[in-house]
Amino acid sequence: MLMDRKRINRWTRWFAIILAIMFALGTVFLGVGSTTGNLFSGCSGSNQGSISSDSSLEDREAYFKDLINQNPQDKDSMLALANLYGGDDVGRYDDAIVYYNKYLAVSPQNIDMMLLLGRTEMKKGDNEAAVKVLSQATQAAPTNAYAFFMLGQAAKSAGQNQTAILAWNRFLELSPNDSNASLIKDEIVKLTALPAVTPQTSTVPGSPGTSIPVTPVP
Repeated sequence: MLMDRKRINRWTRWFAIILAIMFALGTVFLGVGSTTGNLFSGCSGSNQGSISSDSSLEDREAYFKDLINQNPQDKDSMLALANLYGGDDVGRYDDAIVYYNKYLAVSPQNIDMMLLLGRTEMKKGDNEAAVKVLSQATQAAPTNAYAFFMLGQAAKSAGQNQTAILAWNRFLELSPNDSNASLIKDEIVKLTALPAVTPQTSTVPGSPGTSIPVTPVP
């Protein structure tokens, strides 16, 4: 049902927002382990000066880009730029994807960054790209339930129903008591009833060599 899809999308969106806020507060605005320090305390050297909560998009963009120019390994500024561009009020998803990928080039096994990248690909409408990056996330973290939840959503949106079924079954195995478990089971039943375009048994994303049934986990 349309309402079911809306509930899934809403749950995913809120998780992504919370994840982004946690990163922003923990690594950027508080300057924890960061080369940027506190964003509101001014800056030194040749950078663009300081920014505040009232700074314009252009000022924030210039600030973080200058920090990255000074230190190409500055993951915190990459994340800040990606989150800045990826906000719904800005909607520069291609630019956000560039900086999430830059972050992953420095820290390639960062699962949270893969999830943010996958979510941004979905917001952009490139669900096949989202499936690719989220599949990588499940391979890197085969017990991360939310990675499988997102992979199922992206795969369904991309028309890859079998992958969606497998991913959501894995999600149910990892998080059987999740508040959305019943909803996900209903979605699996609907997808299972559709004509199959791939074999009915396949390798579970993130769990090489293991196969699972396409019917929902009880």
